[in-house]
Amino acid sequence: MSDQTSPRPRRDLPKVKFRVLIAGRANAGKTTILQRVCDTTESPETYRMVDGERTKIQLIPTSDRGEHNISDELEFSNHDGYVFHDSCGLENGSTKELKTLQDFVRKRAEKRRLVKQLHVIWYCIPMDDHRPGLNVDPLHALQMDKNVPVIAVFTKLDAFRRNTRMDLEDDEQAGDDLERLTNQRCEEIFQRECLDKIGDTTPFVLLEGMNDPAAHCAELIQTTVEALNSGTVTLMLLAVQTKNLELSVQRAVQKSLKGFNVEIPVLMKGGFMKKNKKAVTKALVWGPSKSLKVEDVVKECLKAFPWLWASVK
Repeated sequence: MSDQTSPRPRRDLPKVKFRVLIAGRANAGKTTILQRVCDTTESPETYRMVDGERTKIQLIPTSDRGEHNISDELEFSNHDGYVFHDSCGLENGSTKELKTLQDFVRKRAEKRRLVKQLHVIWYCIPMDDHRPGLNVDPLHALQMDKNVPVIAVFTKLDAFRRNTRMDLEDDEQAGDDLERLTNQRCEEIFQRECLDKIGDTTPFVLLEGMNDPAAHCAELIQTTVEALNSGTVTLMLLAVQTKNLELSVQRAVQKSLKGFNVEIPVLMKGGFMKKNKKAVTKALVWGPSKSLKVEDVVKECLKAFPWLWASVK
């Protein structure tokens, strides 16, 4: 009789769902962002609770069944780890639509199961308006639950830069300094109309080039990871981002460096915000902690790769 014992069968990890509410006015680029996050050009599939059953539906604008419902769950066939909810159109000054959003956030907060709760809100603010700051106000009204961070997602930066450049050309003031003045004007408008209004504590990202099918939203995902308060919810996001190895590596490095006396440099935002006054780079200050243990570092690193975990029955 062999002394060797057969290996215990591995037990698969539970199916993880990361739930996102994406909000903002119509034509803010919301669907395009979701496609880039899930690396697809296909439209999402829509699911609705019908007679107590989660049912896939086909939205038809001319029918009652096809009317938009914020409770509808949107999923992409190639990336079902995400569950999205769309606010449809949230126009500035619409108290009815804003109340619908707030009621939805409250109801999700009452869910007992974590997988049914809302995990983050991506609030889209298109920059192609002449007064983009007018779209900022509803953001603060959605900051209702400290466990559900609201991230300001500034979209259509391409159109913003193009419109600013055209205004300078029309004024015939730029001359050979057109590019420099365009960047300067963009920074001034963005600071006045957007950053000053969202406040210092609201995380934000700037997205441009989203019409390119090859574009990605790595910065949006990274900002979401950093904004999440719960370690468990953070692991849920990492678990659904199985193709984003860079994200897990960054998380592992950040967690392991907590054993050092070190300040992590703040990354500059892209585009015209490279010299943003609020993006202050800190110098690295190295100094190993006396209590640092190798096994602690390894353990923290492995937490950033939840899809590699395996347990036994």
